[in-house]
Amino acid sequence: MGFLDTKGFPDTKGFLDAPTRPSPAAAPAGSRRRPAAVLRPHVLNYTGFRTRFEAPRRRLELPTGCVTLVFTFSEGLWVTRTGELSTARLRPAAVSRALVSGPRTVPALGVHAGAVHGLEVNMSPLGAYRLFGIPMVHFEEALVDLAEVLGPQGRHLTERLQALDGWPERFDLLDSVFAARLDGGPAVTPEVRGALARLWTDGGSLARATEETGWSPRHLRARFREQVGLPPKAVARLFRLQHALRRLAAGAAPARVAAACGYHDQAHFGRDVKAMTGLPPARFAALRGGLPPGSALDRVPGRITSVLLPGDPLWRP
Repeated sequence: MGFLDTKGFPDTKGFLDAPTRPSPAAAPAGSRRRPAAVLRPHVLNYTGFRTRFEAPRRRLELPTGCVTLVFTFSEGLWVTRTGELSTARLRPAAVSRALVSGPRTVPALGVHAGAVHGLEVNMSPLGAYRLFGIPMVHFEEALVDLAEVLGPQGRHLTERLQALDGWPERFDLLDSVFAARLDGGPAVTPEVRGALARLWTDGGSLARATEETGWSPRHLRARFREQVGLPPKAVARLFRLQHALRRLAAGAAPARVAAACGYHDQAHFGRDVKAMTGLPPARFAALRGGLPPGSALDRVPGRITSVLLPGDPLWRP
C-alpha cells in the first residue's frame, strides 16, 4: 500500500491491545471506520476505543509519517514524546481533551491505568495541511492542542463527540466538521505530493525524489516543512524505518534487513532503529511477536505503528 493510498482499509472491531487476551469482563469495545468518500484522500480512518483491563497498559507508538488526532472522553490516559523510554515524562491527555501529533522521528509513549475511552483520527500529513490550514511545521516533534488550530470549534468538539450515543454518530460528526473545512484549506503542491509518494515507493531514497521535482534541495525542504511537517531527509529516514520494521516483524534477521533497506551496515541500522523507536531491533522483534503490519495492534493498515510494552512500575506519572 502506498503512502498516499487510502483505498481498501478494512473496518475492524476489538482492535485495541489485541495481542493480550483480557478477561471476558474486561474485553475492549470499539469501532473503526473509513471517513466519507470526499475525505478519503486526506483522512485515513476513525477509531473509537473503550477498554477496561485489570492492569495498566503501556503502548509504544512508532513514527509512521501520519498525523494523529486523539479525543479523550475520560481521564486516565497519559502521553509523551520521548527518545529514551527510561526518562519518559508523561502528561495527562485529558487536560486538553484533544491532542494533535504531527509526523515525527521519535517514539511516543501512551499509558493508561486499565480503562480508557476516546476516539482517534489518522490523517496523511497533506490531508492535515488541507484541513488545519496552517504550516505543518507547527506540529513538528510536538503535541498540539486542537483548539490552537480549529479555534472555538476545536475547543468544544470533544464534548460534542462524547455527548453522542455511539460511534457511527461520532464518526458522522467528524465527517461533517472536516468536510466543511476542505474548501477553505490551502492547496497541496503537486511536486510535494509526487516527492512524498516517490520517497515511500523507493523506501526512503531521496535523490530521485528531489530530482523529479526540478527544485533545489533548499526549496524542496522549505515546501516539505510547510506541507508535510518534516524536511525531506527526515521523511526519507522515517519511510526507510517503516520498510525495515516490516521486514523485522516478518522475521528477517537484522543483518539482512540492514542490507535490503540501504543502511551502511548492521550497526548503523541498530542505531537508527533505537533512536527512532526506543528499542534495539531484536527487542522490537521480540515484543511484536511476529504480528504483521496492519495487525489488530496497529492504528494504520499496512504500517507498523505500535508495540505493547511489558508492565513496569516506572510508568507512573
